[in-house]
Amino acid sequence: MEQAVLQRDMSLLKREAADTLAALGAAHAMVTSSRLAQIQGLRHQVRVGQLPDQALIALVTDYQGWQNDQVRLFDSLAMVLRMRVPEGTTLEQVDPALRDQARAHLEALSVEYQRGLLMQQFDGQNGHDGHDEPDENDGIEGEGDGANGPDGSEAEG
Repeated sequence: MEQAVLQRDMSLLKREAADTLAALGAAHAMVTSSRLAQIQGLRHQVRVGQLPDQALIALVTDYQGWQNDQVRLFDSLAMVLRMRVPEGTTLEQVDPALRDQARAHLEALSVEYQRGLLMQQFDGQNGHDGHDEPDENDGIEGEGDGANGPDGSEAEG
């Protein structure tokens, strides 16, 4: 992350963020559409008694989680696309007298980001899905995996 901030033009960073959010949003849209098709197929099976209501409820909850995450992703994309960024690198925007402080701040942000990634990895190895709400122990927010219920809480699975 530090290298990207220090070496890339800010407009390039913005475009890369937008491209990544668009790709992740499109991936969520594909999964969301697939879940909706599954729901439509299960409705008939539940109606005729081939499956219990709980099967449909679980799939609807999963679908709503994916849909909510998809909306947040496209909202984030719209925000990034609206952002104005100056031409040039980040350090070109910082007063030369403050560059050492700016680099120290960037280093602290990078360490916190890496710590958050490690916490997610560690949680995944211990049976957690890595999708939790941010708290004082997180360096970054959990990335949506579609496991949220309609109210944003973690769905039971």
